[in-house]
Amino acid sequence: MAKNIAGIPVRRVSAEFSGDEAVDLEIIEVSLGLNRVTRSKSERDTKLMQVALAALGKVIEQYRSESGERYPEFGDFAAWLGIKTDGASGIDEIHHSSSEGAELQNHVAKTEGQDAVV
Repeated sequence: MAKNIAGIPVRRVSAEFSGDEAVDLEIIEVSLGLNRVTRSKSERDTKLMQVALAALGKVIEQYRSESGERYPEFGDFAAWLGIKTDGASGIDEIHHSSSEGAELQNHVAKTEGQDAVV
């Protein structure tokens, strides 16, 4: 349950990415131009999470309409996304050729280098 500060729900999310996932995250931040619209790492992370949650919400709705499940199970939803789950280590992404993944990769390929920070 989220904490309340002055009647406003507050939820802190913390995650650590390494390897390919860290690189993918950097590419997404650059392709969205987050460094241009934020002043701090905390603000950038917040904006990234806002976009990620909105995208997740849309994908969950798509899954619901395709599967007919109102409340999808995590494992089924992750498999639909092309992610395999491992109870011991969390989530390991596997490469798949979904149209959403291909579309994102095409967008990243088109925008790569445009917003690069040196």
